[in-house]
Amino acid sequence: MAHPNSDIIPTVEGLAYGGDYNPEQWPREVWDEDVRLMREAGVNIVSVNIFAWASVHPGPDAWDFEQLDAIMDLLASAGIKADLATSTASPPPWFSQLHPETLPVNAEGVRLNSGARAEYCPHAPAFQAKVVEMASRLAERYAGHPALAMWHVGNEYYRSCFCDAAADAFRAWLQDRHGSLSGLNDAWGTTFWSQTYTDWSQVLPPRICAETPNPGLLLDWQRFSSDALLRLFRS
Repeated sequence: MAHPNSDIIPTVEGLAYGGDYNPEQWPREVWDEDVRLMREAGVNIVSVNIFAWASVHPGPDAWDFEQLDAIMDLLASAGIKADLATSTASPPPWFSQLHPETLPVNAEGVRLNSGARAEYCPHAPAFQAKVVEMASRLAERYAGHPALAMWHVGNEYYRSCFCDAAADAFRAWLQDRHGSLSGLNDAWGTTFWSQTYTDWSQVLPPRICAETPNPGLLLDWQRFSSDALLRLFRS
């Protein structure tokens, strides 16, 4: 009888056991000891390249796979599989500087600065194009690598944006879901607090307002944000 795990990760024998591994944060001489300890602990798969955008793609026209090649080869030599991330979860400062419109806008209408992580708007065309390019390059390079077990698209799927592009996309999503303003008003119960919409341009993301936003709006916003990320990852 096949192990139940084999249907999920066919190239990993037995129970998949491991975690995130970020060797790019450490000197090269540390990696061998890392892998020795992994083998000693029974680790057989690790997620790599999650936050390595700046290493793999350090500038607009620069690509450098030397470090990731070494990481993948080291894992393969130790019999440890890789859950290879697309490194698109956290754009580096150079990208945000070149494309400031890709920085997310919060519920207060403030465009956030770079300096943390996950600083992107999933609706920004420049971000969408770049992550597709990065994922494509990684797939072309590592599709047949002996360490590769599975792909890790993005990371921690929570990012939403309240910018004007998001508002336009939200209205289109709502029109598809509810069909008409009448349908939306009925679904959201907008007669309460005199919130009835008479034009689609009046419908906005749940930005900061005087009181608690309409719960129907909040629920549909979460659904829309989830669908937006899913479309991005599928692209």
